Amino acid sequence: MLRHAYLQRNHFRQDFPCDEVETLLAMGSLWEDDIDEAMFRARSVLARGTGARYRSALGAVMKFCFWRTRDFMPFYELSRGKTPRSHASSLLMTTVNLSIEAAAEAEQLRFKLAERLATDALSLCNTSIESQAYASLLPTAVLAQLHYEAGAVDEADTLLRGRLTAIEESGAIESALIAYILSAKIAAARGNQNIALLLLHRGEEIGVQRRWSRLVLHCKAEEIALRIHEERADLAELALKQVRSFLGELDTKGRPKHVDAWPLQIASLRLQMANGPSVCTARSLDDLRNAALHRNHPALVVKLTILLSSALCSLGQVTRAHEELLAALRQGANVGLFRSFLDEMPLIETPLKQLWRSPEAKSLGHLGPYVGRLLTAPSVHPSARKKFRTNHRLVESLSTRETIILRLMSLGMSNKSIARELQITPETVKSHAKHIFIKLASKNRAEAVSRATELGLI
Repeated sequence: MLRHAYLQRNHFRQDFPCDEVETLLAMGSLWEDDIDEAMFRARSVLARGTGARYRSALGAVMKFCFWRTRDFMPFYELSRGKTPRSHASSLLMTTVNLSIEAAAEAEQLRFKLAERLATDALSLCNTSIESQAYASLLPTAVLAQLHYEAGAVDEADTLLRGRLTAIEESGAIESALIAYILSAKIAAARGNQNIALLLLHRGEEIGVQRRWSRLVLHCKAEEIALRIHEERADLAELALKQVRSFLGELDTKGRPKHVDAWPLQIASLRLQMANGPSVCTARSLDDLRNAALHRNHPALVVKLTILLSSALCSLGQVTRAHEELLAALRQGANVGLFRSFLDEMPLIETPLKQLWRSPEAKSLGHLGPYVGRLLTAPSVHPSARKKFRTNHRLVESLSTRETIILRLMSLGMSNKSIARELQITPETVKSHAKHIFIKLASKNRAEAVSRATELGLI
């Protein structure tokens, strides 16, 4: 509606609010994940010099765009400054700026700064009015990501529990990206492979609905990684074909830009490694890593270095594999990376053990305890290890009857009431409830209803 009004602005009176409408269009373009249009709109208003009252909002839009395009010099030049916290709109824009900076610093592996910025943003949210609660979604997701990376899986889960519904309703793509991928990682870390895949599928559905191709791409790439870790290369191949088909159906505007296509490239290279890496695989990983270095993306550099060390080890280039792994470990130990290595343990366990037993181990210094902690830490919770290893089935969806029973449970109905409503025995209801709890990895009704709501099953 705003776009149509703006195109027809010449038919309105002379006082058509061009600056206000175009500022809103810039913000809306961010919601659509259209960075080019958002930047164009923001610059158009600023160039006119008549939109001073919208400068803070436009500054936040441009800061977000600079972060997304990895252009960090102007990103850091857009300082927050001192904003009067008594004004609601100023308070909101300060929160938005802090949240963007927290997410950017987390990608730059400056975790302490990212944590401080995210905490500051949440502190401002606590003093804000209730209608601005959505502003807390991104800093909460960033904090959860930092806790998870440090190995505090339970703390990360606590922060995200109950947030997926809010993110689905009013969150921006960056909140959804972090929250759905991270929730899936948490489920996988606990051995709940089915839940992890359900979360990824839900994130993919939202991406399709919102036309957020990046979210679809990231969820599919994570699904491929999970499938490979459980030694189901056939299902990983199927997922790769599905995401390629999805991208092929998009118009040019909807397709991820080259800088955003790395999840698909990594997924493809993972499959090559699963089927037996070649020299070309290692070269492609090295080229992709160089591109990540050029794009100022250190978190991606570490991920690619881990994969490269695994590929080199499989190719028999043990010395270089150890050098690459050591470089990644040094960077990880310096900034506090932990789960990034632990989640890839199926790939790096062999070169990590070789490194640990080699003469080079004596020169590890402070890396010694760090490597020892990685090798002794369980990749999944001990109680869930057996289940994770043996579960190679497709994700089990709730049956129609189970979905109906779960919906009735969400209304607070007892087993007897549900049995009377559906004209079945209470024992049958109990049997269905047991299957529901197993499929949703829940201990009771409340957990099952909460999980199903977040997954969009009811």
